[in-house]
Amino acid sequence: MDKEFKESIAAAKLEFKEEPMDANYSNPIVGIISRGRVNKLLRHMGKLKGRRILDVGCEAGYVSIRMAKKGADVHSFDICEEALKVFKKKKEARGINIFYAAAQKIPLKDNSFDYVVCTEVIEHMPQLDKVFSEIKRVLKPKGELLLTFPNEGLRKILYPIAKLFGINTSIENEVTLYEYKFEEITKLCNKFFKIKKKYSWPWFFPLTRFVICKNG
Repeated sequence: MDKEFKESIAAAKLEFKEEPMDANYSNPIVGIISRGRVNKLLRHMGKLKGRRILDVGCEAGYVSIRMAKKGADVHSFDICEEALKVFKKKKEARGINIFYAAAQKIPLKDNSFDYVVCTEVIEHMPQLDKVFSEIKRVLKPKGELLLTFPNEGLRKILYPIAKLFGINTSIENEVTLYEYKFEEITKLCNKFFKIKKKYSWPWFFPLTRFVICKNG
């Protein structure tokens, strides 16, 4: 295992220990943006009954559970074993295929999924060429990648406010390994997919970047 992967795993473990996404999603104030982001993804996908979805970097499973409740056949993985243990203990996790893996080498068959959801995780990932190549491989023809990632420069402005609501932002410099720019991610997406839609959200204070891609 090379240095980049060791750093990525260490960052995932630290984030789950000190700033788990479950705490963010459940926070009544800070979580408004995070829950809104997930709602936008769900609205885009529409009816999910019978759809096969892969959740890349699922942590403790908030997004996976939301999709499963809509009838999707959800498969979820992460590199943080501690987070997966918490996920598996949730009663809502029944029926979800939860497993340990790295996005650079997904242990699943080609052409398997209608959607791949990768939300707020690529900033922790090295070797995005390999990640996107693997996502393309497991997506069905015409399947979609739903990708979101933070506008980190803008988010940093809100860290002092987030701290007031109990969110530990003091570790962000340690867990955010790559501050990817919108332009470089859209360029990489174009290398592997056809971009259907890209935008920043919320429009009045764009904290999150959305890129929705079609496979082929």
